[in-house]
Amino acid sequence: MTNERLLKVIQEAKRSRRTMIDLSKKRIKEIPSEMGELTNLRQLNLSGNEIDSLPESFQNLKLLKKLAIDYSDFSSFPTSICRLEKLEELYLRGNKITEVPSDIENLISLKGLDLRGNKLTYLPKELGKLKNLNLLYVDANPLEEPSEEIIHEGTQAILDFLRNVH
Repeated sequence: MTNERLLKVIQEAKRSRRTMIDLSKKRIKEIPSEMGELTNLRQLNLSGNEIDSLPESFQNLKLLKKLAIDYSDFSSFPTSICRLEKLEELYLRGNKITEVPSDIENLISLKGLDLRGNKLTYLPKELGKLKNLNLLYVDANPLEEPSEEIIHEGTQAILDFLRNVH
């Protein structure tokens, strides 16, 4: 999808006050800052594109509950996401993310987080502060901490570990 076409989709979505947009597998290379104007969005799927960053304006999507950016080109966690306090589901599977920022603790509504297939070597203890988080997928990462045994025990074991890290 060309940038021009993407801007038209965004303008139309803004005009019609859309709450959901699926832009998966559209060969998008860059998300324009105008995306941040879609303040009615509740669900956004950007999976399977060639994007490696999000514009700072992304933090304006305050009502967003579900965000999917699986199988893209992120090597670092998009920090503007950490300002979306209503976000409940976040899918970042199959990227090249090496680190989850401590600001993740701001996602107080987060219930599900999929980080499978990235390049994470550890999980920040701040993940353990997310009281609503009950689904956490971190398989297929070169994690050193928590251990593989803990990861195989599932979400609760991982969160218990993170909550007890000093």
